Amino acid sequence: MGEEKPDEELMGKRKSSPRLSTASHEADDYILSGFPRYIHDPYEFLIICVQKEPFALFDNGYYVTIGGKEKERGNIRVRVIAGEAKGRMLKAVPGKQTRPTSDKVKEAIFSIIGPFFDGEAVLDLFAGTGGLGIEAWSRGAGRVIFVDQEKQSIDTIKLNLKTVKMEADAEIYRNDAVRAVKALGKRGLKLGIVFLDPPYKMKNIIEIMELLAMQDMLEQGAIIVAEHDAQVVYPVEHELFEWKRAAVYGEAAVTIYHYKGLFHSDRSENDDA
Repeated sequence: MGEEKPDEELMGKRKSSPRLSTASHEADDYILSGFPRYIHDPYEFLIICVQKEPFALFDNGYYVTIGGKEKERGNIRVRVIAGEAKGRMLKAVPGKQTRPTSDKVKEAIFSIIGPFFDGEAVLDLFAGTGGLGIEAWSRGAGRVIFVDQEKQSIDTIKLNLKTVKMEADAEIYRNDAVRAVKALGKRGLKLGIVFLDPPYKMKNIIEIMELLAMQDMLEQGAIIVAEHDAQVVYPVEHELFEWKRAAVYGEAAVTIYHYKGLFHSDRSENDDA
């Protein structure tokens, strides 16, 4: 059976092959520095202090600012935090237009959604440096699809994939996010994790999530991680997505959803009416 060719709309070259899951991963070390780590079910309160800088996450609709303003973009350290490629330094996209996810925010994200995975397919939309998709792969996720519209980002992702030696498990496409999702939807993909980190001026994260559902690209329970401007609050209630957590870090915020898997049943009921 020959290798499936990607849709021409993606304008990219597919580099994909299955990767065996790593046998085991050791949990990444946390530096608590006097701040206790509290874990309640279901995560009512969590404080972690990474690299001696605390941040807090609240559930049940509460938001809290964690830390002060981020360091200047050019000084944000970008590295792989845990897993197979732990400690590898990643290149940031040149210039100030692309905002890499800092280590502290990335640590917070993966403390919530992971910390490790088992071969899930990943979409890193608005990929930038590719840091979120690479981190997920390092922690055991499977094939990762990177999409970005900027050539400098695409070039940076390619360099970073070589650094962590994951070219065989990655696909890279330069395209508009909506067009890329529509093209990818034709391939029958089922995604377990989606990272959405668009430029802060864009406010269409929910529309993209709904498009992923309409294209039948999400596994039931798929994790959606949206990084956005802290001044924007995304809805807690949605018919297709279950709101899980929101946290604010300086000027950045993270909102996490799980896909309920209800799109097709809802559509079929409407069609029968």
